[in-house]
Amino acid sequence: MFHDKIDPSKPIPYFGVDNLYIYVFETLLYLSFALIAGYLVLEFIPKELKPEIQVPFRLIQLAAIGIPLFSLASIVRTSIILMDFAPQMSFLEVLLIVLNDYSFGQAWILNFIFGSALFMVISFNGLKHKSSKWISLGIWILMVLIHGWASHPATLSKNWGLITQTTHVGAVSVWLGILILVAWFRKGNWNWIVFTRWYTPMSIVCMLLIVTAGIVMMSIIIEVGYINSWGINYGEALLLKHLLFIPLILLAFMNGFLTKVYANGQNERGLTSWLKLESLIALFILMTTAFMGVQEPPHETESEEPVPSSLFKLLHTNLNDLSLQWVWNMLGVGCFIMGFLSLVLLFAAYRKNKMGLFIIFSLIAVLFPFLGLLQSVK
Repeated sequence: MFHDKIDPSKPIPYFGVDNLYIYVFETLLYLSFALIAGYLVLEFIPKELKPEIQVPFRLIQLAAIGIPLFSLASIVRTSIILMDFAPQMSFLEVLLIVLNDYSFGQAWILNFIFGSALFMVISFNGLKHKSSKWISLGIWILMVLIHGWASHPATLSKNWGLITQTTHVGAVSVWLGILILVAWFRKGNWNWIVFTRWYTPMSIVCMLLIVTAGIVMMSIIIEVGYINSWGINYGEALLLKHLLFIPLILLAFMNGFLTKVYANGQNERGLTSWLKLESLIALFILMTTAFMGVQEPPHETESEEPVPSSLFKLLHTNLNDLSLQWVWNMLGVGCFIMGFLSLVLLFAAYRKNKMGLFIIFSLIAVLFPFLGLLQSVK
């Protein structure tokens, strides 16, 4: 019997930072959710209220089947890890055990079924009928719910973990999916003014949902405290993700409210470039989230002491105790000042249409406070 060899109630060991393919597949998984969401939402919007876009149909088909395809990487990863605990079993035996006995294995089976159904509905008539649009939207919502049910927050808090993970993934997908499709696949009129009248409020709602769900998830996952988590890979990635969110929010505000710089969206080349940059910053955040997904979060109930990250060891060569507290110092203050000044200069770079400077100031605004915060704990 399986339970005589491997206990599915125990947490799965995590891979280290050297498994790049896992991060790539996790990023593509989130991207697939976003592309489907953006495509479906835009299908419900009348033509006169949105930019004219031409999305390769095969891309949407790939995104539909990509949800179960890219999530399979974590199933294979887990099976390979568990083979060390049951060397007498073959890979196929362990794989079947993971699919049958673990929640994320069961979720993969369900999402494979629904993903295949979504692929067939989309491929059948290209969402030309309203009924097929609603069916596709319903399947997508079910897939997001299943993903949330099998997520790490849901294993720690069944109800709140499910709600927050589902809300987080859903809100990110809707906001980012529309942004990507408009930024990279527009092939006609902008209809910019009428587009921003509904997309900007929707983006604000999505951002509020993302932030709220993120705060609740952070309280569920990080039991040792936010600052105490900065000594390990997971906490540092979370901090970096939060700092990346700042220039993203500012750029989204500029693209949504300061487009008078572009004469209400008439400067098509400039506006397209800024929207593409916004989507790329969001992609970096997705990559950071994917990295976090395969790192071990800090828990108070762990029997072993957490291992400090390589970066933390570099900044604190003589510090092994990860019970951290905030301590102001000149270097940290200097990094904060540099970061704040860079954020202010983002507006000037945007107004003058200097994308190169905007990218440089964004990097400074993220990396300097990041290193300053890590250096300011003792």
